[in-house]
Amino acid sequence: MNSIKKNDIFLLEEIVKKNFSSKYKDSVLGVIWTILSPLLMMALFTIIFSTIFGRNIDNYAVYFLCGWCLFTFFTSAISVSMDALKGNKSILQRTPAPKYIFVLGGILSELLNYLIMLILLVVIMFITHAPFHFPIIFCSIIPLISVFIMIVGLSLMLSIACVYYTDIKHLWRVISMMLMYASAIFYPMDIIPEPFKGYMLLNPLYWAIDQFRCFVYQGIVPNGINLINLLLLSLIILICGIIVFEKYEDKVVTKF
Repeated sequence: MNSIKKNDIFLLEEIVKKNFSSKYKDSVLGVIWTILSPLLMMALFTIIFSTIFGRNIDNYAVYFLCGWCLFTFFTSAISVSMDALKGNKSILQRTPAPKYIFVLGGILSELLNYLIMLILLVVIMFITHAPFHFPIIFCSIIPLISVFIMIVGLSLMLSIACVYYTDIKHLWRVISMMLMYASAIFYPMDIIPEPFKGYMLLNPLYWAIDQFRCFVYQGIVPNGINLINLLLLSLIILICGIIVFEKYEDKVVTKF
C-alpha cells in the first residue's frame, strides 16, 4: 500500500510539472505571462472603471487583483481539469493509474500559477503603500480553502461529464464570462440595482472574493455565518463530485 501511495505521489508530481510547463509552451515570455496578464488587465480596468465610469475606489489596483486572481484560479483550474481524463486517454487505456490523480494534477498546476499571481498582489500592495493588516490577512486562507474544495468537487464532476459531452467545454467559456461579470471583480456590488443584485448574491464565487477582500483589502473579518456557509457549500459540492466520479470513473475508458 505504501508503494502505491508513493507511485501516486510521483505521478501527481509529474502531471503537475507537465501541465505547468505546457501552459506556456512555445511562448516567448513563458511563465512571465502569469504576472503580465493580470497586470495588463489591472491597467485596462483601472482606465475603464476609474476614468470612463468616473468611479473612485481606494487603491483600485489591489481591489481588482484580489478578485481577478481568485477568479482566474477558479475558472482556469476547472477548464484544465475538464480535459484531464479525455486528454490523457492513451495513458488511462494502458495503465491502471488512479484517474483522480489527473484531475488533481490539473488543479495543483493552476494553484502554482495562482501563488505566482499572489506575489504580484503583494508587490502591488507594497508599491501602492497598501496596509498589510496583520494578523487578519493570514485568515484569507479560509476563503481560499473554500474555493479550492469547490474547484475539486466541480472538476471531478465535469471531468467525467466532458468524456460524455464535449460541448460542456464550450459552454464553460460562456459560464466563465458570466461569472466574471457576476462576481463584482472590477466594480463594487453597491452599484448593482435590485433585483439583479439579489440574483448575483447567489453566486458563491462572489462571496469567496468578497471574503478575501475583507481580509486582505479592508483588514476586517467578514460575517462568520457567510464564511461557514461558503465552506459548507464547498464541502457539499466536493461530496457530490466524489460520488459522481466514483460512480463513473470505471466506465469512462469505454467512452474514449
